[in-house]
Order: sequence, then C-alpha cells, then structure tokens
Amino acid sequence: MQLANSMEGDSALRGRVRRATSGDAAAIQRLLKMGVYIHIHVDWRLPGEWLNRPGFMVFEKEVGRKNQDRNSSPVVACLAIAADPPPAAWVRVAAVESHTGYDQMNAMFGEILGELDPAINEIAWFLADYFPLHWLERMGFEQVSEVIGFRKEGLDVPGYVTPAGLVVRPLLMEDIPALAAIETAAFEPRWRHSAVDLGLAWRNSISFTVALVDDKPVAFQFSTGGGGTAHLSRMTVQPEWQGMGIGAALLAKAMESYRLQNIQTVTLNTQTDNIASRRLYERFGFRPTGYSYPIWSYFVSRPT
Repeated sequence: MQLANSMEGDSALRGRVRRATSGDAAAIQRLLKMGVYIHIHVDWRLPGEWLNRPGFMVFEKEVGRKNQDRNSSPVVACLAIAADPPPAAWVRVAAVESHTGYDQMNAMFGEILGELDPAINEIAWFLADYFPLHWLERMGFEQVSEVIGFRKEGLDVPGYVTPAGLVVRPLLMEDIPALAAIETAAFEPRWRHSAVDLGLAWRNSISFTVALVDDKPVAFQFSTGGGGTAHLSRMTVQPEWQGMGIGAALLAKAMESYRLQNIQTVTLNTQTDNIASRRLYERFGFRPTGYSYPIWSYFVSRPT
C-alpha cells in the first residue's frame, strides 16, 4: 500500500510539470527574483533563450491554470538544463518558491531526464549560489571538481620568453571554428565552449586574442569586465603546444590590453586540480581570493 501511495504521489507531481513556454517568462522572472533558492548560470545568454525547448520545465501549483488568483503565478519552481556543446550539459536555471520545494525540483529533473538528448551523458551544476547540497545528493549528483578564484592588483609582468614564430593578434571571426576545435582537444566535455559560445564571448569581451604559429591558431584568451577590473574568462592552449611559454605570452599581451583600458585589477577562476595553470597565474602575481565553487555532476546511465 505504501508503494502504491508513493507511485500515485509521484504521478501527481509529474502531472504538475510541463515545458516552459514564452508565456511563462514573467512568472519565471519573478521566481528568479523572489525564490527561496535561486541558481543562474547562463554565461552570455538570457534565461529566456531556453524557453519552448526541451530541458526547461516549470512546476505549477495546480494542473492547468483554472481557478488561479489573477495576481498570483501558478509557477512555483523552474529548472533549465542545456548543453552547448554535448555531451555535457549544465544546469542553467533553477529556482523554487519554498524551502520545501525538493519534490518539485526532483519531479522537474525526472521529466527532463525522460526527454534528454541521447548525446548527453553528464549534467553539471556550478554552485556559485547557495542551493541545498542534500537536494543534489538525493537527486543523484556528486561533487566532481572545485573552482577557485584568483586576484591580482597591478599589471606587472614577470620575465618570459616568447616562443619563436609566435604571433598574438585580435580574434578574427574566421578563427572561431579552429578555436572550438582547440577547446575540444584541451578540455573534458563539461568545460568546453562551442563555436556559438565563443562568438557570444567575443561580443561580451574587452579583450580576445589568438596565438598563432605558422598562421595556425594554437591558443587563445578572452577577458570580460569593465569599471577598472578585468576577468580572464578563458585561456586555452592546444595540448601539444602546452608547456612552451604560449600561455605566458598570451597572458602578458592580455595585461597590455588591460593597461590601455585603465584597468588595474584582474580576476580569474581555475580548477583546483589544474596545477599547470595555477603555477602560471601565481608566477604572474595572482593570489587566491579564498572563494571556491564546487562542481557537482549527475552521470546519465542508459540501458546498454
């Protein structure tokens, strides 16, 4: 009897989950401002870009919209998961109206898993905002990595040697496919940027430079920011060219571009286990901020 009641309860919860549509935009915006637990990780996009697509669900107070107070929203929770590129996806938006909203979150997650792109094998959650970890554990997530913040005051650059034949210049749009290929070669799936994301990054950057050898892109960096502060958002070097001083040359050139923009403070994030990157940043005078952000992942299992 208890199992039957549980199954009926699960069915009732799933009946209140549906795909988010453009008509939910105002309700979702309200939820992302007023919710008890809120998570937003959209990079250079807006949450509304995922509306009407698989992977963006809302949870309603009641099935349908009848008998609702005109001044209240029927949407009490939302969850958006998107991959760009597969095979790893990220939790992009998550919010609940109440601290008792675990069942709502889990029901939406179950519906998303049910229609998940078969190419996706991992769903990652970047915990920059507070969200109950015991909820993630119950949903099947586990911590897989940690990101730490670094900060540098001033733009002094240590001595470095530019590799022979290396040229560093601003991004050309025709570089983007090659840069996406470098991302694929250099990073495990959860950290990769697609060509589309790189284009969006360029539009939001204050510095985007590419390192070339024999006119072939081998590395790049892009930085965001403003108001006297830059954030080194990305630096990627083709694996076979790592350890040759290209990262140092890229970083030094980025510092030059910051100086031209009257920037004096630089921040960045990197994974705790990326020892080579941490050594480079520390050599350039970056120091840990004390802030860290855990990465939790759900690994999709499918019948073989």
